[in-house]
Amino acid sequence: MRAPGSEVWRLPPLASLLAAILLIACAEVGGASMVKFKLALTRWARSTVLSRPAVHGLVGVRDVDEQVIDEALVKFDAGLRLFHLHAEGMGLVIIATTMTAATLVRSDSSRRALIALFTIGGAGYPFGYLLWSVLIPYCGIQRGKAIVEWLVWIPFGGATIVAAWWLAALLGARLCRRA
Repeated sequence: MRAPGSEVWRLPPLASLLAAILLIACAEVGGASMVKFKLALTRWARSTVLSRPAVHGLVGVRDVDEQVIDEALVKFDAGLRLFHLHAEGMGLVIIATTMTAATLVRSDSSRRALIALFTIGGAGYPFGYLLWSVLIPYCGIQRGKAIVEWLVWIPFGGATIVAAWWLAALLGARLCRRA
């Protein structure tokens, strides 16, 4: 039985569900890899930073350079952790938002656009943290972040934000029509 006015929840497209599940799987592999290969990853990042002293502002004085190297390694590790956390979370966000759009958005074109924005934006966004971690040893913390912001975070995060506000507006309008 259904309550009056209640909706039957629809599954989002299989491609959206697959993207979400694959993203969660990548998060779990990333988390396990951070534990298993922590020492190897840290050694790689440290040696790469040391091989690019000009990029990181290393001056050849151990006391000064160690602080810079430590900061780069902390940010490198943070990027890997943020990938793990965001990939898990965005996988669930994709499932919830695409299911909501599939169920409650009446316009076919709006529903398809929202599902695409949530799926593509949500699936792409976490990989920015992984890319940032890879870029830190090569480009430095701030330069790596700037590259990732323009290549990943702004387009993919922006797609997700636009979709979230669009869905909220559609649901708000629907609620106002009911009242």
